[in-house]
Amino acid sequence: MTVKSSFGGRDGRTDTGVPMLISDIVEYAARKRPDRVALRFEDETVTFAALRDRVRRAANALRAVAAPGDRVAVLSGNRPEYVELYYAVPAAGMALTFLNHRLHPDEIAALVAHAEASVLVVSGEYAAAMAGLRDAMPTVQLVVGLDGDGDRSYAGMLADAPATEPPRPGEDSVGWLVYTSGTTGRPKGVMLTHRNLVAGVAGSAASWEIPDGSVFLFCFPLCHVGGYAVLVNHLRACTVGLVRSYDNETFLRLVAEWKVTQTGLAPTMIAFLLGHPGIEDRDLGTLEAIGYGASAIPAEVLRRGMDVLGCDFYQGFGMSETGGNILYFGTAEHRRAAAGETHLLAAAGRAMDTADVRIVDDAFEDVPDGEPGEMIVRCDQVTAGYWRDPELTAESFRDGWFRTGDVVRRDPDGMIYIVDRIKDMIVTGGENVASREVEEVLYRHPAIADAAVFGVPDARWGEAVAAAVVVRPGHAGAIAADDVIAFAREHLGGYKVPRKVEFVPELPRNVAGKVLKKDLRARRHEVTEVQEVS
Repeated sequence: MTVKSSFGGRDGRTDTGVPMLISDIVEYAARKRPDRVALRFEDETVTFAALRDRVRRAANALRAVAAPGDRVAVLSGNRPEYVELYYAVPAAGMALTFLNHRLHPDEIAALVAHAEASVLVVSGEYAAAMAGLRDAMPTVQLVVGLDGDGDRSYAGMLADAPATEPPRPGEDSVGWLVYTSGTTGRPKGVMLTHRNLVAGVAGSAASWEIPDGSVFLFCFPLCHVGGYAVLVNHLRACTVGLVRSYDNETFLRLVAEWKVTQTGLAPTMIAFLLGHPGIEDRDLGTLEAIGYGASAIPAEVLRRGMDVLGCDFYQGFGMSETGGNILYFGTAEHRRAAAGETHLLAAAGRAMDTADVRIVDDAFEDVPDGEPGEMIVRCDQVTAGYWRDPELTAESFRDGWFRTGDVVRRDPDGMIYIVDRIKDMIVTGGENVASREVEEVLYRHPAIADAAVFGVPDARWGEAVAAAVVVRPGHAGAIAADDVIAFAREHLGGYKVPRKVEFVPELPRNVAGKVLKKDLRARRHEVTEVQEVS
């Protein structure tokens, strides 16, 4: 593949026809199901025909204030306008720049400056904070307020713009600029072109089991690449419901009111939901399947989820750089796991039909089944590169293959198991320790609700194995660091046993539910208890 490090692209037309663009997802759905509800949010509903018209107006409004190739940054919680911008900014030939509203305003301003965004779209709750940081975002020429704040109002811009289809950008122009969560280092701007996103959406639409007429409840923040699930369901002309933020009671109410058939939750959210008082008595009869990601699901959570929620489960594995999932772990295998083949739950899935996946050693040679190696991938949905970072882009590709940084192994049936992130591998005394292996042992302890294992500097061993542990409700004071270490020693080789144990009220996670181990390494002084074992 050709790796691009700057914005731009072809004129959108080739000798073989007109390539599909991100905004075509709504265009197609509006032709097929114009009166079907595309979005539900609180008391608001938007049909596919209405969404198409609003996307066109937003794209034309942006073309009047910015140039093709510009970045349009968005700072907002979940709301229908955010989904409109998912499509409209790329349709205008610009790059939608995702801003995580959970970051500090100074961090957000730094991302806007790094993206060199010319337009900032902001909702009311963040408008004042960003107005005070205008000098820190020197490239921003216009602030558009979703709630009337800023230089121009979003509603006013759309009212003045035509609902005609804008000129088509090239399929290799960047449509989304997604800043990674920074689980292993500083955030990086992942450039996803129209070609990348359409390929990722189409691959998932072909793999996920989405019947016609499904109603999908989207429970994660829209400021994450996981929002591509909205596009997947819209490609199937299915309804997507949005929540402002997730809580159990809202989720249960909306499943009943909106007759939700599918949703996506992190395993921690599923466990949280199953502990909700009276869950067994709630109306969940329409719920058919829950997709999850970010981490493996414990066997007991899966079994109880199938029993209490009465639905199937499936898993997708991907990353910002792949514009969606590249591995899929379907409902049939989850039923097998619940019936006793619990080893399957350590898997992330099989390579999807549209993703070419290899597992290689340091020499870039394929490893045999069962042996660990780095997962590399080559397909249309892989990122065009990192914004303003040609060196990192070059490092991340080899011979056209994208290096995921994940250490995995594959079984003879093609199931791929995540061993660890390369950067999360701990090297202690010359021995490699997979943090995930240690975590899986700690999860077996009846008093441990959550755990993360990571390496910390050690003068003697180079790195030492450290564990941050969250205790289950009702077990406070019943478990000490010595107990954690002794339990780990019963199941692991001595060099894998944590030497430093920390008790914390909760683990830091990003918007997708992944643990931010870099924060645990950096903030060890904030934990409530630390015991180090010599």
